Amino acid sequence: MKKRFFIIVLAMFVMSGCGASKVDITVEQAPVYEGESSSEFIVKATEADEGVSGLTIQATLEMAKMDHGVIEVTFIDNGDGTYTSDVELPMAGEWIADVRADHNGKEIEEVLTFDVKER
Repeated sequence: MKKRFFIIVLAMFVMSGCGASKVDITVEQAPVYEGESSSEFIVKATEADEGVSGLTIQATLEMAKMDHGVIEVTFIDNGDGTYTSDVELPMAGEWIADVRADHNGKEIEEVLTFDVKER
């Protein structure tokens, strides 16, 4: 009886470790403010320090301390774990991205803060 219990507990422990890796999304290159021009915004998706491609990534951008409304962004997969979008921002400063991604049917959510410089 003790042997079965030990095997079941051990199997549960091993299975809980499997698939425990997490996809992280970070800002690779923040956009810049260029008046009425769009700028490139690049995020990177990694799992166990390896780039993850094949995700569907969207984000809602808003300024941290001012109300300029929200800007919806859809990223394009570059095939190497980076995802790119062009975005036109109303001004430089601190911005927040509410990022949503789909990874094999699982929803990933990250809140990223980044600084937009004026060019």
